[in-house]
Amino acid sequence: MKRLPILLSSLLIGAAASWADMGQTVTIDGTVVAKFATGLTFDGDNVILSFEDGTSQTADMSLVSIDLTYDASAITEVTTGSEAATRVYTIGGQYVGTTTEGLPGGLYIVNGKKTIIH
Repeated sequence: MKRLPILLSSLLIGAAASWADMGQTVTIDGTVVAKFATGLTFDGDNVILSFEDGTSQTADMSLVSIDLTYDASAITEVTTGSEAATRVYTIGGQYVGTTTEGLPGGLYIVNGKKTIIH
């Protein structure tokens, strides 16, 4: 079975473009690509990377690595509580429901605001 070094990044890549404090390093076959990837499409053992400049590149997924960095110090306003929510996301951008009830403790985005759940 081939390694999937970009599995986690595929969950975050769509949200990454909107986070000014998120960095990304795309490496294909040992060469750093100086572009920001905005999408991934899988085709068998290949991955098609779409870049913000409108270009794309296809490579064997075992040769592709995407490293994400996020500066958590950029979080300046945090609220606590479990108020009723309409949209709840993990800090990584994954939708987890319409309420914070039953979620494990951690940092979430609730109605567009960073919220700590105890």
